[in-house]
Order: sequence, then structure tokens, then C-alpha cells
Amino acid sequence: MTEHIDCRWIETNLEALFCDQLDPQQSQQAHAHIDGCAACRSEVQSLNAVDPFVKHYFRDELKKAQQPRRVHASRVLGLSAATVSLAAILLFFVLHLQQTTPAVLSGPIAAQQPATLNVQPSAEIKKPEPLPSVVERAKPVLDQAKPVDRLPPAQAAASQSAPQFLVTDPAGYSRRIEDFRGHLVVIGLWSGASAEAIDNLERLYTAYGSNPKFRFVGVSNQSLAKPANATFPVFYNQGSKVLGAQAGDFVLLDENGVVALRGSLATDFDELQRFLQNKS
Repeated sequence: MTEHIDCRWIETNLEALFCDQLDPQQSQQAHAHIDGCAACRSEVQSLNAVDPFVKHYFRDELKKAQQPRRVHASRVLGLSAATVSLAAILLFFVLHLQQTTPAVLSGPIAAQQPATLNVQPSAEIKKPEPLPSVVERAKPVLDQAKPVDRLPPAQAAASQSAPQFLVTDPAGYSRRIEDFRGHLVVIGLWSGASAEAIDNLERLYTAYGSNPKFRFVGVSNQSLAKPANATFPVFYNQGSKVLGAQAGDFVLLDENGVVALRGSLATDFDELQRFLQNKS
């Protein structure tokens, strides 16, 4: 049975794709979707940048280990140094890719200074100086309105010379209108005060998100966490005009990036839904 492959399917089965655990038909359909989807292709390319390096290194070391020869002390030291270097590189990539909030230390922290030891022949070692007094640090209060993960800063257009459309995804990748050419694109502007617009955009994405003709782009002018129970792709404005749309509005672009329909996600929802039904 042919399985429909979309962006959500790729995200769920990304590990199976990299580990070659998909059946031939799923693998062929997944690669076909990635070739035609700029967002999925960028995600796969970023992961592929690390994977070949690791595979190449261990494949080379395995070949060397299988060759019968004497092991010299210098070779052991060289291999150990290479292993340490590889571990450092992998640690750097892991720390760079993870987007987590640094742990906040609570309670008093002692400001320590290294104690100086004055060693003389036939003399006793001096005791270290006592530690300075404890410095109290106030634990910062977390803003509950901000997301836990680090989000790219978002801002609305500040001048008339700003680009018409420029957004970034939560991973920091920029997106322009050109990245969505060849698809009908529904751009919805959402905010914390536009609950109805968020609900209607989610309804549209649930109904038509799996259709390869359509692309859905939920844009916020603020660095807000993804709305609860929302599955549509979230992006953040990077100083663009967003085609003149305001929070709660939508803009529908045709395959050439031309505005075909625009309005309110609340009052013009039925008209937008009929348009998508006719195009699906």
C-alpha cells in the first residue's frame, strides 16, 4: 500500500531514514519528498554534514586494525590522540546542535581563589588562606511567557525599505518566497492574542497539510513558543513586511509567488477554505 509522505512523516521517521530501516518503497517516497521540499532538504543536509565524517573515520580505522602488523608505542599514542580529538569534535557538534536552556544555579556560591603554597626546605607547608565571604546571588525569575528552547529573535518591519517576506524557522534557517515556488502557500500571522486565528490555521493544516500542492507557513512577529496543540510549521518574522499582513490575517500565494487571496483568518476563513477545496 502506498503511504503518503509529508513533512510530518519525514520528521517522525527521520531516524529510521538515516539508519536505513525503511522499506524500499518508503525510502524512495521519502527521498522524493525531500528533493521537492526545501525545509526537509535543509534538515537532512545539516545532519548529513556530520554523519559522513564519522563513518569515514571509523571505516578507515577498521581497515588499519585488520592489517597484521606490529604495534609500536608511538602508534598507540597517535591513535589515542586521534580518538581524543574525534571525541572533542563530536562533543562540539552535539553542544552546538542542542538548543537547551542553561541550568540556573540556586543558592549561595563561594567565590574561591587558588591558595598559594610556600614550600621551603625543612619548613612546614603553610595552610591555605581562608575563603572569602560567600557572595549571595539572586536566582533570576523565569518569564513564563517565553519558550524553554532558544528561539530566533523576531521583529516586524521597521521601515518601508524592509523586504516583503523574510522569516526563519526555530532552527535558524531563513526562508523567502522563492523557497516555496511551485506550491500554493498559505501564510498565516499568529500571536498570543489571536487564538481564533491559530485554531483556524490549525484546522486548515490538519485538512490540507498532507497535500503536496500546499505549503503552510505560520508566522509570528514575536519570539513565542509554538502554540499548544498546534502542528502547523512555525516561523518568525525577520524584519520583513510579511506582504502587508497583520496578526490574525492570512495571505495565499499561487505557484509563482503572486498574491491570489488575502483576508482575516477569523472572518474570511470560509472563503479561504473553499479556495483550498477547489484547488485540492
